[in-house]
Amino acid sequence: MFGNSLHLIIIVIFTIFTTVKSKRDYSLEIQNITPIVTDIPFVKSLNFSLTNEKAANMDLIVNRNITKWPIKLAMYMLSKNKKHRFTLLETTFDVCQSFEDRRWNNFVGVFFNELFDKSNLPRKCPFVENVLYSVRNYTVDDDCYPPILPDASWKFILNLNNADAKTGVITISGRVKK
Repeated sequence: MFGNSLHLIIIVIFTIFTTVKSKRDYSLEIQNITPIVTDIPFVKSLNFSLTNEKAANMDLIVNRNITKWPIKLAMYMLSKNKKHRFTLLETTFDVCQSFEDRRWNNFVGVFFNELFDKSNLPRKCPFVENVLYSVRNYTVDDDCYPPILPDASWKFILNLNNADAKTGVITISGRVKK
């Protein structure tokens, strides 16, 4: 019962306060990026690095033109003791359609806006084969997220290979630092 109530409270906080501007009593930090990117037939190269606890980089080369790219996305908050995981978002969407219309989800829209500001990713498909797409200093902006967040860890999971959950998973982990 308590877990469901807390889950509902976290969802309400995220949906109501994502556009509210006020002083944050926390900092969102990126701690780790773990890609498991093997056997994805259209990915030639994919690399990640962290600049610091607030910024990340990515390089991507595809080996054929991509006009449709369905992926699965999940975001979780983990309790401070990591015994409880609360689902904030689970969805499947097409990257190409989402690049053209980012309004379908506020959270994903915030993510994509920063992604486009810091990269040469196409604003609409196709992703062109053998082109180096780079993201430099993708920065987590605390002001784009709710003004109140619990002291917790978070996990952002992208499944790039919708057909096989074991070969195209990128896990980005971080924490809410008070």
